[in-house]
Amino acid sequence: MSKIKSIWSQADKFLTLARKIIVNTVTAIVLIVITFSILGGLGSMFAPEEEINTENKVLWFKPIGVVVDSSVNSSPSFSFDSLALGGGTVQQHELEDLLKVLDMAANDESLAAVYVNVSELGMYISSAFELANAVKNVRDSGKNVIAYAENFGNNAYLISSQANTVMVNEYGGVNAVGFSRKREFYKDLYEKINLNYNVFVAGDFKSGPEPYTRNSMSEEDKLAWSEFADPLWNKMKEMMEAGRDLQQGTIQEYGDTLWERSLNNPEPAKIALELAMVDMVVTREELRHWMYEKFPNDKNDKNELPDSISIYEYLSIFEEDINDSENKIAVVNVEGAITTGEVQYGIAGSDTIVKNIRNAIKDDSVKALVLRVNSPGGSVWASELITNALDEFKSTGRPIVTSMGDIAASGGVWVTTYSDEIWAKEETLTGSIGVYGIVPTLDGIYDWAGIQVDGISSTKAGEWDERLAMPSYVTESIQASIDHTYDKFVSKVAENRGMAYKEVLSIAGGRIWSGEKALQLGLVDKIGDLNDAIDSAAKFAFINDYKIVSYEKEMDPFEMFLNELLNDLNSRIEINNNLQALNQFLDARYEFINPDEKINKAVYCFECEFFNSQ
Repeated sequence: MSKIKSIWSQADKFLTLARKIIVNTVTAIVLIVITFSILGGLGSMFAPEEEINTENKVLWFKPIGVVVDSSVNSSPSFSFDSLALGGGTVQQHELEDLLKVLDMAANDESLAAVYVNVSELGMYISSAFELANAVKNVRDSGKNVIAYAENFGNNAYLISSQANTVMVNEYGGVNAVGFSRKREFYKDLYEKINLNYNVFVAGDFKSGPEPYTRNSMSEEDKLAWSEFADPLWNKMKEMMEAGRDLQQGTIQEYGDTLWERSLNNPEPAKIALELAMVDMVVTREELRHWMYEKFPNDKNDKNELPDSISIYEYLSIFEEDINDSENKIAVVNVEGAITTGEVQYGIAGSDTIVKNIRNAIKDDSVKALVLRVNSPGGSVWASELITNALDEFKSTGRPIVTSMGDIAASGGVWVTTYSDEIWAKEETLTGSIGVYGIVPTLDGIYDWAGIQVDGISSTKAGEWDERLAMPSYVTESIQASIDHTYDKFVSKVAENRGMAYKEVLSIAGGRIWSGEKALQLGLVDKIGDLNDAIDSAAKFAFINDYKIVSYEKEMDPFEMFLNELLNDLNSRIEINNNLQALNQFLDARYEFINPDEKINKAVYCFECEFFNSQ
């Protein structure tokens, strides 16, 4: 007995010591961070403002992270997502900032050159076209533009092909081979493990649930995908070939013959060089030496890169115009998968968005609202919460103009249905007007395992649960609900667009369209960017002078402190790449699904995910 007591006594001492060490360590770290933050803040208050000199410097345009409409300061958490996957550490670059930097560079005679490396920048295709045009503008202005990458993907090469000189690492290559859409189909797997998925769809082209119902891509999905992707690929090829002064058909031939060419020349970078898709194949060291010869640094040190200025240093030297107009135009962002809750990176939380719209409603100086949508959709319920708030804004007699970004599909269309006017970019992915729901049941697994479920219920409605096979009266009820939601969706679009119900129905069905095609079909009014939509909103509101206001997610002082703490400590746990990829897949596509609900009615565009690449 004394032995047992001794063991427990030692264990208790060990745990007490461990707890003290952990608590003291965390406390020490927090105090250190607070101390250095205070000292840093005091130092910055009294330090003289350093003047940034651009004379003969190279603008170092190398953003790493993702392109967004509006960056989000998510409140941090110690969840698996934020710590293990660095969910709160994704570097976000606002598209308008990147475009502004390039536009300024085109007119800045003090710069020696512009270096472009966007191979580590994730973006959708319409953003890539805008950046490519901006780089072309810099080159056309007479500036020397040098582009380099370890590896070029579609978007990175589209942008880089507009430079004067394009280089690739000797162990890299050009992977600009068009769009490919491959999906995993789980129907046979679920049958083998006796997991029953009950899928409810409204819309012939709503292909999101196909992995649960088929073991191959449907002809409808192939048609919708090809009619959307092929024109974009043709446009991309034309711009790449024009930028590189290549013969028409070079890019297509490269993609069609790359594997065959690799038999004779197993170095992809050299193949790209042979076809003049790049000018030079270099190592990092050779790139540095080449840059030194062209743009020697002040130290005359060939082991150093040229004297350069970063994107945000360059942006900071140009002061914003101070606008004291009493008129305001509010810009409200709907960016990411639409779900209930607060806005986070990649998540358009309806709670935050509704608060932002309410702020605009309460401010009488806001004369119009511009809804900036960059979303593949999500929850029907969350989308409806947003439209209800927009309806309240519109009831005050003030106009709403929508600007579609890279993607405004499914729920991203739903939230536009109170707009006085809708703008899209030519490459915007829109449409996907359809609804689906997925309800898994465990009856097959329970039968296999020999588990029986039985009992009684007070009502017929409470009789069925997910452990039992879905009876016909439940199946028919859910399908009726999905069909009703689809009917409501089509009706909303028809009323907003001033079109007949049948006319919208013929172009709905979950089918995706480019912004250019959507204009022809009447789903949008005009082609243009966010600034065009803002100017139009001013005309609707009959105002000539105005200032833009936007709303950020509110963070309480403790959240702000945690955010700074995690950023300073750069907390991140390295995990297996496969697990990381799995989590990102689930996070990106299923964040809007509420596991507590038996049936989730979703208006979400799965096709949209395939255009966010480098």
